[in-house]
Amino acid sequence: MIGGFISVSAHAQILKPEIIKKKTGQAPPPPPPSTQQPAPVYSLTGARVTLRTGTDNKEFPSQVTVYLIVKGSGYIYWQPGENLRNEMRSNSTNEFGLDKWPYGGVGSYALSELQKNGLILLIYYYPNFLTDAWKVAGISVTIEVKDQYGNLHPSLGNKTITFNASGFLNLSDRYFECRADGNFEPVIASIKDKVSGIY
Repeated sequence: MIGGFISVSAHAQILKPEIIKKKTGQAPPPPPPSTQQPAPVYSLTGARVTLRTGTDNKEFPSQVTVYLIVKGSGYIYWQPGENLRNEMRSNSTNEFGLDKWPYGGVGSYALSELQKNGLILLIYYYPNFLTDAWKVAGISVTIEVKDQYGNLHPSLGNKTITFNASGFLNLSDRYFECRADGNFEPVIASIKDKVSGIY
């Protein structure tokens, strides 16, 4: 009698899970949810511009409007001229942030698109007097790139692009067009009297 009881108990202990499921009618508990986050997706989250003035200042209240454009895509950041009426003294450095483009025709902020198409930094000068001229001695832009979790990109988190830009802007030659490739390296910086087909 005792031996038979031990035999039945031992048999119950080695029943396979699927047999237990059939007997009890209960499914095994689901596996725990995955704690792995999706892969990081990077995008442009900010931009700052530095303008160096040479021997001829930008006078108040002449305006400077700055645009950051994704080539072939559209405007992404800017600083309107009414915010940049201040004097930029001779042989001085002026740094300021850019705001997101608030109107239509917005370009992509995705890093993949920027790397595919490259960037254009456009400086537009509107003198207060017809004879005013402004000597630009240097132009650079620092971009900020983060993922969806707020983490900086390991190599492009704060990338400064320094253009070989020097020359006079005036009523006739109002634009300084600075182009960077998909690696965020400067390609060209040139003064123009008008621009078209830049995005």
